[in-house]
Amino acid sequence: MEQEYQKLLDEVKEYASLRIKMLKLELLEKLSLILTLFVLVMVVVVLLLTALTYFSLASVYALKDVLGGMAIGLSIVGGLFVLITLLILIFRKQWILNPLIKSLSNILFKEDEKNK
Repeated sequence: MEQEYQKLLDEVKEYASLRIKMLKLELLEKLSLILTLFVLVMVVVVLLLTALTYFSLASVYALKDVLGGMAIGLSIVGGLFVLITLLILIFRKQWILNPLIKSLSNILFKEDEKNK
């Protein structure tokens, strides 16, 4: 009888050990996906900001020729940036927070195909 209890105890310990290892692997997988998402977002943001800078400069020079002054072109482009910033602040929940939360929750709470 005591041997059966010892065997059961050993099996429970082995199960707990395997379960902990599985949880660590799942955590590693989810953290890797989150880090990948973060790096991807940072790369896209840097590239978009670089493109925006060049398009802004091109717009300023085009407006300079049309309106006759660099200050007017800079003011118009600067005003557009202020407007875009206000729109982003107003709609930050719909445009930024909700998609980010959805992406992170998909990563953290997705059901593995193996477990179904």
